[in-house]
Amino acid sequence: MPISASIVKTTDGTFIPCTAYDAELLGSLKAGKPYKVEIKRGSDRSYQHHKLFFGGLLPLAYEYWQPTGGLTGKAERDTVNWVIRDLCRQSGADESVLLGYAEDSLRRLAEKRADKYGAAALSLEAFRKELTIQAGYYDVYETPWGIRKEAKSISFANMSQEEFNAFYQNCFQVAWNMMLAAVFDSEESAQQAAVQKMMEFGR
Repeated sequence: MPISASIVKTTDGTFIPCTAYDAELLGSLKAGKPYKVEIKRGSDRSYQHHKLFFGGLLPLAYEYWQPTGGLTGKAERDTVNWVIRDLCRQSGADESVLLGYAEDSLRRLAEKRADKYGAAALSLEAFRKELTIQAGYYDVYETPWGIRKEAKSISFANMSQEEFNAFYQNCFQVAWNMMLAAVFDSEESAQQAAVQKMMEFGR
């Protein structure tokens, strides 16, 4: 399966990954096995800003992410809870009882999926794609199994600096609302932590 990673050429002629994210992708390649590499020059988009996302914000948010819900997704839980609340508004039923039943049903569904598929693996790449989708950067496809969202490419070739500025800010807001607000006192301190994370990788 092809991978796309950003590298930079050093003064001694070697190539190194730009960010921790790129290092993880390249680290998945098996040693001693030949690979065909296609090298493209990056656009004029800021390399430092690119590095701040992949080497700073992304690993920072991933570090503080606490998986919840098992093998039932947030969208599933939100949909079930919305249906129950809407039903209760129309019927006058006890919302707390039905929400409790729904939570138990979702837990049993997660257990059945765990029995069928095994434990879910954690992946920075999967996290990056979902963060991109949650930030609103995705394409929608209709499949025989329903609607599917796929993260858009944010490569140098597919996104200008202006577009990347907006992308970074939207991703930061998602990460802030879902993970970082519980850890940092302010958005400014979270941004500083992302910069520090990026600098640590560059050492």
